[in-house]
Amino acid sequence: MFIFILTKRMISMKKFVLTLFVIIFLTSCDTKPPTDPNKFVLKTGEVFVEINFSQNSNLNAEKIVQLEDFANVSCTPCLISNKIIESISRNSELGRRVNVIKFPTNFPSPVDPMYLTAKPFCDYRMSFYQILFAPTIIVDGILRPVPTDSNQIKQAIEQRLQTATNFSIAITSVVENKGLKIIMNIETSNINSTELENLKLRVALVEKEINFSTPPGSNGETKFYDVLRTLLPSNDGISLSELKGIHSFLFENVIDSTWNLENLKPIGFIQNNDTKEIVQSSVYQ
Repeated sequence: MFIFILTKRMISMKKFVLTLFVIIFLTSCDTKPPTDPNKFVLKTGEVFVEINFSQNSNLNAEKIVQLEDFANVSCTPCLISNKIIESISRNSELGRRVNVIKFPTNFPSPVDPMYLTAKPFCDYRMSFYQILFAPTIIVDGILRPVPTDSNQIKQAIEQRLQTATNFSIAITSVVENKGLKIIMNIETSNINSTELENLKLRVALVEKEINFSTPPGSNGETKFYDVLRTLLPSNDGISLSELKGIHSFLFENVIDSTWNLENLKPIGFIQNNDTKEIVQSSVYQ
């Protein structure tokens, strides 16, 4: 009887030790993404993106409109459209709820320096929307106001501001060691919605202001705003159905030496690739 009791205790002890080992092993493993934004140190030229996608059943999101501007440094009508966009985005009440991304085109001048820097991304978006003329303005992926008509552009923005959305996107960034950390928090009212299958998330890195000492094209402009530098993680974006929870991405050698790192701004946006509607753009915090 004594031996049996001792053996039973020994078995219990073995179970206890094994259980303790498993607990220690699991708690010592880093179950978070290996690129924890609080611990991860960027190398020169790297961009780190963390996406936190969660559900908020009480979500009451404010619509943010996205304006995509296709223009060229040798496009004369672009002088008018650029002034209109600048006035709306920087000098009006609407600007608080509008994100602007300028996609340089390869026409009329094929050597627009900002186009050449971001060629694969600009080509993709021009093909995506079948852009044939500069300037062309696309509001939330679906509206095409006359680019030289300020009233039409404002009306398109105001129309989209009335659209309900099931998403909110808050984004922030910090420069570190000549690299850029981007943290994006996305909330939706129903994270299991079948709608997610058709929606793609992209992050555009724009340079808020670019100044040339002499005009890079024939229209005489030297100052340009919100110019696209790159699209992350790719032109195709990421399906929202794949992004539940926390995900981290590291991109090496993305930042070009000609960019002003301190002047970069990330813009996250969710788009239906079938209808091309942008259902939400981000708020920069």
